Amino acid sequence: MENRIMQLSEETLALLQNFASINPNIVLKPGQQIKTISEAKNILATASVVEDFPSDLGIYDLNEFLNVLNLIDNPTLNFTEKSVKVSGTGTGVNYYLAEPSILTAPERDITMPNAEVTVELTEEKLLKAKKAASVLGHLDLAFVGNDEGISIKVFDPKDASANTFDLALGENTTGQTFSFIMNISNLKIIDGDYEVQISSKLISKWVNKTKPVSYFIALEKSSTFGV
Repeated sequence: MENRIMQLSEETLALLQNFASINPNIVLKPGQQIKTISEAKNILATASVVEDFPSDLGIYDLNEFLNVLNLIDNPTLNFTEKSVKVSGTGTGVNYYLAEPSILTAPERDITMPNAEVTVELTEEKLLKAKKAASVLGHLDLAFVGNDEGISIKVFDPKDASANTFDLALGENTTGQTFSFIMNISNLKIIDGDYEVQISSKLISKWVNKTKPVSYFIALEKSSTFGV
């Protein structure tokens, strides 16, 4: 492999920090797209970046790698076959790469099924829902549709008498009632406003409105549509 020298943009560093919360390791593939998948295979994230990575680059502990970069002011990365040489003014770290075959990486792209529901979700509303979940001690969030419209509901599906939190999102134009449920711990997404596409095939796609990143997040099997 030819040596490749680059510096990582602030946006790419922020994306990698977010990806580290989904999976502690990553395989950077050749080109200008980075991807990761959770070990449970229920979250897949993909983003476009300005950097052009030279070949398969395996990083076993992404958080550690990012912390190494923080040790050095304005670090320059020199990718070789087995390591990354991180250097700055008078300082440097030789960080060894991992064999990609031992790491958890997406094996193929996901083709999003037909989305019966699409909603616009602002950062403010999502933060409110997460805060409500923390206050109420709930782990589940649902996109609920009925005659009154579409809303986010934070609740405990195992306890009908538990306190709930509802947040209106807009009109329900599907002509169907539905409850698409997901575990809040799977919402490991970077801050921002999102277009959320939801399919009854038990998958959702979260497209950031200002950053070049998307997430595929699995829904719970107890989700319903048209019932």
